[in-house]
Amino acid sequence: MTTQYTLPSAWVDELIEVRRTLHQYPEVGLEEVETTRRIVAYLDAHGIERLDYPLSTGVLAVVRGRHRGPCVAVRADIDALPIEEQTGLPYASKIAGTMHACGHDFHTACVLGAARLAKQVADSASSFAGTILFVFQPAEELGVGAQAILDTGVLRDFQVGAILGEHNNPLLEFGKIGVKAGPLMGSVDEFRIVVRGVGGHAAVPQFTVDPILVAANLVAGLQHVVSRAVSPLDSVVVTVGMFHAGTARNVIPGEAVVEGTVRCLQPSAQDVVEQRLKEFVLNTVQAYGATADIEYERQLPCLVNDARLAQLMAESAAAVVGAQNVVEAEPTLAGEDFAVYQQHLPGCFFWVGTGKPHGWHHPSFDVDERMLKVTSEVFVHAALAWLEAHR
Repeated sequence: MTTQYTLPSAWVDELIEVRRTLHQYPEVGLEEVETTRRIVAYLDAHGIERLDYPLSTGVLAVVRGRHRGPCVAVRADIDALPIEEQTGLPYASKIAGTMHACGHDFHTACVLGAARLAKQVADSASSFAGTILFVFQPAEELGVGAQAILDTGVLRDFQVGAILGEHNNPLLEFGKIGVKAGPLMGSVDEFRIVVRGVGGHAAVPQFTVDPILVAANLVAGLQHVVSRAVSPLDSVVVTVGMFHAGTARNVIPGEAVVEGTVRCLQPSAQDVVEQRLKEFVLNTVQAYGATADIEYERQLPCLVNDARLAQLMAESAAAVVGAQNVVEAEPTLAGEDFAVYQQHLPGCFFWVGTGKPHGWHHPSFDVDERMLKVTSEVFVHAALAWLEAHR
């Protein structure tokens, strides 16, 4: 591995402008029409081949080496969030109530830079054997974008053997690359519990079955599902984010609704938590003389990095930033639909340290653009290393 794959400073300046333009005009999931148009314009301007697959938003492109070989994919997410920006940046969002508060504009620019750099290598005397597929995926925040890409059949058609992705991490020191084999991000399950009791006057509760009381005990007791059903060594969190009941202070309502999310870092914990949560709810409401309807949806699986790919990624990152700046990535229970790809092929997702004070989804969130160049180069190093190892 060498450090010969580098972005010229003029390219970096151009990519920063691309990123800032995307930042000014953010679009939420499945509405990334102008974002798609800007990605297409950049790819076309630099002679990068686009693929014609049925996507309403998002872009697929390839760079082919001079010789036949395997295919590896590099993925970026392109959507924004329904958040009002409060950064005060000169290139802050011009779309009211919408902001790139998770850095997907940064991710998009990084992969555009990687595609341009890969094209330069492919056209040079030291071209490679194989193909790099560049995926500009919509709707990551909605959790449906990865499946939309899979549904096109592009990964099957190109016989993609591995997929690479990254996420900026403001909590990781600037200049560091975080890589970890195994579980890195949590599964995302959501539940909705409707507790049905018997309503009545607040002054005569003995003639009612109070669903608020029942639901309140559910909220407290759900925490025991984690503490007594799952190993303390497994990372699991159950959070109730919504509680709705009642219309008047002196009326006991007929029902209460509790909604929340379950996050697990170990895939095996998902089955246990879902089963115990449902058992706990049904047994608890029965004890109070109430009933309950439970909706439980598994939205995203755990993001688990392939061990061999993680090693390759760490070596590739070291070639760009030096081994001293490649660290063990700290896991999080936040979800990421990159995990959906990993249900079908090996994948590796890594952190890019941007060292900013505000975390993801904060109205003052920002990234350090100096890591754009680094990330593009890491992607190219890793993709070419994988192709070399699997040709």
